[in-house]
Amino acid sequence: MINPSKHGYGEMVSCGSPKPLFRVRILVPVQILKFKTMERNDNFEAIKMKFEAEKMKLKEEREQRIKEFWENGIPKLNNPEDVPTLPRVDEKEWKEYYVPRLIEAGAIPKKDLIHGQIYIGEHRNANVQRWNQETNKFEHMRMKFGWMKDDCNHFEDDDGFALFVPIRLGTQEDWDNRLK
Repeated sequence: MINPSKHGYGEMVSCGSPKPLFRVRILVPVQILKFKTMERNDNFEAIKMKFEAEKMKLKEEREQRIKEFWENGIPKLNNPEDVPTLPRVDEKEWKEYYVPRLIEAGAIPKKDLIHGQIYIGEHRNANVQRWNQETNKFEHMRMKFGWMKDDCNHFEDDDGFALFVPIRLGTQEDWDNRLK
C-alpha cells in the first residue's frame, strides 16, 4: 500500500473493501485556521449570551407568575395537591408575606401543632407525617435505598430544604397505610 501522507498530500486507506480508497487532505494555512477558530469562539459566545438572556427572561416571567398567583390569593387548601409551589425568597419576605398567606388558605400554623399527632399535607417525599415536638420536626418514612425514617421542617421554619405544609389532621389509619 502506498502512503503518500508522508509528503502531506493524502493517504491510502482501506475501509474493508478489496480496493483501497484514496482520501485527500486539504492543506490550509495556519492563519486561516486561527481565524476560523476565533470566529467559532465569537459565535459560541454570542449564542451563549443569547441563551443566558433568554434563560433570565424566562426565570423573571416565572417569578412574576408565581407572585401574581400569591397576590390574587391562594384557594382554600383541601388536599395536598392544592398547596402551591413554595417560592425561594429571602427569610424576611418568606415570614412576612408567604407564611401568613399559607395560614389564611388553611395551612396549620406551627403554634397549633400537637406532639405525636398525624397530619396530612404537602411535602416532596410524603403527604402523611407525624409532628415531634422534641425535635421540632415532622417525621415520615421515605424510600431511599429501602424504607427509612426521615424528618423535615414545618413551613414556618424554612431551612432551605423541602418543607411540610400541614393542612388537616390525619388518623392512625392514614399513618398505617402511608407505605402501601
